[in-house]
Amino acid sequence: MEFRSVARPASSLLATAARQSQQRLALLTPLTTTRGHKTTARTKRGLKIAPHDSFLPDRSAPFPAADSIIYNPPASEASPEHTPFLFLPSSDPRRAAVDRMRKTTGISSGTGQPSGPLPPAMRYPRRADEPKYHLSKEQVQEMRRLRNEDPLTWSVTALARKFDCSQVFVQIAAPAPASHKAWLEEQQRKREARWGTKKKAAREDRKRRAELMYRGEL
Repeated sequence: MEFRSVARPASSLLATAARQSQQRLALLTPLTTTRGHKTTARTKRGLKIAPHDSFLPDRSAPFPAADSIIYNPPASEASPEHTPFLFLPSSDPRRAAVDRMRKTTGISSGTGQPSGPLPPAMRYPRRADEPKYHLSKEQVQEMRRLRNEDPLTWSVTALARKFDCSQVFVQIAAPAPASHKAWLEEQQRKREARWGTKKKAAREDRKRRAELMYRGEL
């Protein structure tokens, strides 16, 4: 009887400690959601969608057409079977065919120039139809004086607007002074110093492509 009275408080203490430890573990364990068997099966059945007919291979044709590589080259690719007109021999029937085609389109085979009337020439608004030679020597000297005194205020555009001439003529007749060109180069160097690696790489790639294009390698 005495042992039972002593064991009961000890067992209650152990049970209380076990419950408290379980509560602490529940607080420390992260909350994770688990999917039951009902929702898992329903989701798998919903994802089992048959592919469209266009994605399936064509099994109607006999082998090997049903399982073969489709070769479809681009239309811009040059054909090795095409020979330029200049290299065709005089006895080649393709030369006569090209002559007939050029006659029907109005282009002579000898010079390659159209025999009919040409379309009207395109007129660009940035180009003058007739050049103007209205500036005197004194006006050109005045243009140079303004350009040397204050190249920022009297820029190429401002001088072309003032003297009613083209910007190309201003650049030829009144070039910027050396100090102004050095200042512009310094400003350009400061801007390039703030560029990132991507912009520097893009600018170098642009210069490389331009050099390849000028050499005819691009």
